[in-house]
Amino acid sequence: MDKKKQSYQQDLLWINKAKKNQDAFAFLYDKYWEHLFRFIFSKVQSLDDTGDICQSAMLKAMLNISKYEDRGYPFSAWLYRIAINEINLFYRRKKKDKFVEIKETDFKTLMTEIEVDNIESIDQQEKLLVILSQLKPKQAELIEMRFFFKYSFKEIATFYKITEANAKMRVYRILDKLKQKWN
Repeated sequence: MDKKKQSYQQDLLWINKAKKNQDAFAFLYDKYWEHLFRFIFSKVQSLDDTGDICQSAMLKAMLNISKYEDRGYPFSAWLYRIAINEINLFYRRKKKDKFVEIKETDFKTLMTEIEVDNIESIDQQEKLLVILSQLKPKQAELIEMRFFFKYSFKEIATFYKITEANAKMRVYRILDKLKQKWN
């Protein structure tokens, strides 16, 4: 049995234990805390806020573990969906601008995808940043997930509880919108 399948099976075992006894959630907490913390920090950029959001996401996961249904996806996908909801709630409460660290190579990949002529131009890069800032939050989140966090369409589909084809369609519609705004 490969490591992913073994980890998946182990998670299911602990999930079932946690459904009967919340103390068993400690294993899942320990296993995923650091990954979830890094994911949240990449969106929030504040250690204090990240700790609070991560704690809240884990608490919600523990309290709602009885609602978890195995659909063939990793348990982490469910946790990340809860974390995204908590991040969005945090920004609504704080009314802060969302910060996303973008690697230059990822940004240029996005520019190539929407057919920008000169991806090396600082002016062109700034123009794309302005256009991205005009996207609705869910649209921006999809672009971030696909191009900056490198999620597969399958992973995106899991987060939004949609089909993989629907995830592709949504991302490509947003890319078309970006192309239209670019021109």
